[in-house]
Amino acid sequence: RDINKETPNYGGETDFWQLNFHNDNVSWSTINKEINDIPWHILFNEKNTETCINILLSCLLMLCIKLIPRKKPRNKSKIPRERKKLLNRMKMLKREKHRTYSKLKEKILEKKIHETETMLIHHRKEERRMKEKKVIENMKNNPKVLFDYINKQKDRDTKIGPFKIQNEYIYDQKEICKLLV
Repeated sequence: RDINKETPNYGGETDFWQLNFHNDNVSWSTINKEINDIPWHILFNEKNTETCINILLSCLLMLCIKLIPRKKPRNKSKIPRERKKLLNRMKMLKREKHRTYSKLKEKILEKKIHETETMLIHHRKEERRMKEKKVIENMKNNPKVLFDYINKQKDRDTKIGPFKIQNEYIYDQKEICKLLV
């Protein structure tokens, strides 16, 4: 560890914002001990304020790089892999259906599209069931989980979209329900 170096060369690869200070593995007592062990009065002796701040920041950065883990990248998709596969399959089947000339093949593709839609619906129901199960299990440890889940359900848009009958659009939900029954 070379503390006397005023401007360390990191090549811009690591900075404070890339470190995960909220990680459970961060040993704050070790960091405090390391900071206290640095001979600050020798480092800051006969230097102006700007240089002292640069030295302080570089020392803290070196300590943090050594003792604090980096953040994990979060560019991961939130759509589950299985659902993504089903959605891509649906896209492919619709594209293929659009290209076909044969009525027979079009019916076969329509059937496959319908099967994929049912699989998607089943996957969503299964995911909802698993979330509810997790909420019930975690309710004993953290009761706020239930309220978070309920609030997420409340924020959903449950409106029924416009209904078309003979080139006429109906937007009122009560009328749509009456027509569907």
